Amino acid sequence: MPSIAADAPLKIALLSYAYAPGVGGIETVSQLLVKGLRARGHTVRVVTHTPASATAPETDREILRRPSGGELMSVLRWSDAVLQSNVSVGLAWPLVARVVHRPWVVVNHTAIARTTGEYSWRDRLKVASLAGARVYSVSQYLGSVTPRPTGVMFNPYDADSFHLPAPGEPRDGELMFLGRVVRAKGLDVLVEALALLARDGLRPRLSIAGDGPERAGIEARIAELGLGPQITWLGVLRGKALGDALRRHRVVVVPSRPEPPEALPLVPVEALACGCVLIAARQGGLPESVGPCGLLVPPEDPVALAASVRELLSDEALQARLLAQRETHLAQFHPDTVIGRYEAALREAMR
Repeated sequence: MPSIAADAPLKIALLSYAYAPGVGGIETVSQLLVKGLRARGHTVRVVTHTPASATAPETDREILRRPSGGELMSVLRWSDAVLQSNVSVGLAWPLVARVVHRPWVVVNHTAIARTTGEYSWRDRLKVASLAGARVYSVSQYLGSVTPRPTGVMFNPYDADSFHLPAPGEPRDGELMFLGRVVRAKGLDVLVEALALLARDGLRPRLSIAGDGPERAGIEARIAELGLGPQITWLGVLRGKALGDALRRHRVVVVPSRPEPPEALPLVPVEALACGCVLIAARQGGLPESVGPCGLLVPPEDPVALAASVRELLSDEALQARLLAQRETHLAQFHPDTVIGRYEAALREAMR
């Protein structure tokens, strides 16, 4: 490869096995990386296993979906450097096999091992495949359970959708839960905590933004406990609509179970960007997302969760103290900061 000036625009191949129109953390982060790196003058081509939308036309001509081996190698050879969102031998095999030689940065978003902590042969292959890359993890927690030394590369959030409300906009909501309605997200733990508070005559309002296979069971339990009048289902919200909902609430609750532990969830970061304070389970990378801007409770502990809800809603001075540290903590996740770190990592790999 010819040498490239230290400040020259780069040709970057972004390998992201999950990408839009799929919905999830890796998809969101990869899209933000494309947007941010292109805004800095770099050319980015995306390679993904995710098929195109069946209903909406492809608007980005620089996306290669489900590539053949020849197509994949062509993009890799075109690039000055390769950036991979989460380890995937299926996309990186030309680099692993040294068929193509390029500077290569991998940022892991999930643990490589099984949920039991054991390693399958595929997991061992993934670990071995990282030998030729500069490897980062999205949190210190994830780095601590990755069997190869890594740096930390926090995820960016969408600053266009998640920001403080305009002066005078109301913040009249109390509690908000955001996420898929599945056991791992712990909505049932929050419902039980609300039942404990109701016994003492405290009935904070809860808005639920999300849906999922456990919704019917949760709704039945809400009805059984007599909590229906204080709970509102908002449905699935994304982007600006989700930001608008967050800006109307004071406290966001993230009661997730460690099934598996969360690597670095963006929900606390997005909530903080909108000016909410947090209550979250102490597991995985959640404490790193929350930072000094919320209260942490043991997972699967409705008693501790109820106590934290009571404390936070009744103490506006505590809310203010937590939010006073918001800007400093949030700066680590701002897209300008994170994209700059990605760019620096790519240039360092090239050196």
